[in-house]
Amino acid sequence: MSTSSYERIFKEADKDGSGSLTLSEVTTMLRKNGYGESDAKIKAMFGSIDMSGDQKISLEEFLTAMGAIPPKNHKEANMRKCFRGFDVDGSGSIDRNELKNAMKEYNSDMTDAEIDRLIQIVDKDGSGCINYEEFIAQVFGK
Repeated sequence: MSTSSYERIFKEADKDGSGSLTLSEVTTMLRKNGYGESDAKIKAMFGSIDMSGDQKISLEEFLTAMGAIPPKNHKEANMRKCFRGFDVDGSGSIDRNELKNAMKEYNSDMTDAEIDRLIQIVDKDGSGCINYEEFIAQVFGK
């Protein structure tokens, strides 16, 4: 992501227009954008970013922190955010119908057999769905 993308995310997260983010705003923003860190990790991260100790993160502090995150983590977050868009029922996995609808949205002409084969390849637990945390772990070698 570029600096301008992070600036846009910051402005979207700054709900009250104060020019800084609270812990709550940061947590909401990270979740919305696909970052899967625990609340405890976010709180610790927030504390380390808040260099002034005012319980708020400025745009400069935010940009510095986002730049320090390994690119792999940003890619995982983007993938998670994309998958969540396909996961209509919010189950944490993408079933056959959700995948088929997603492929239609992207003008893909995948046949039912191709969709079934894709699920079969990716579905490690045999659920008949694509669990996107498992998929992300597989793609990024976790």
